[in-house]
Amino acid sequence: MADLESVEAYLNGKDPALVALFRQFEDLVERCGPSEPAPRSSIVYWKRNRVFAGAYIERGRLELNVDLLREAEHPCLLAAFHTTKRVVTHRLRIAEAAQLDDALAALVCEAYREVGPGTRGR
Repeated sequence: MADLESVEAYLNGKDPALVALFRQFEDLVERCGPSEPAPRSSIVYWKRNRVFAGAYIERGRLELNVDLLREAEHPCLLAAFHTTKRVVTHRLRIAEAAQLDDALAALVCEAYREVGPGTRGR
């Protein structure tokens, strides 16, 4: 995965409707507190000391990664799997703006608080 200069570079040429969903997710992440976007060629991550969320547009859909210290439920959940001994990555598929709801916002802010600072020594 190559690093990109900006989120805009990642979004360049993508479907405008999916870009709008992506931007809504980006706003949801930013409401949790300050973080740094880390755009790659295939995904944009958000991190503090550690990555806690990601979003990508692929084949006409917006997919998300949200890292938590537990397994959580959400109607858009595709899969949840351990990426470390403590961290569980949740993959979600978003098809419409209404799915970027308060429940998802709560999961992202939990990821921001619990995983974003880093999990070593906690």
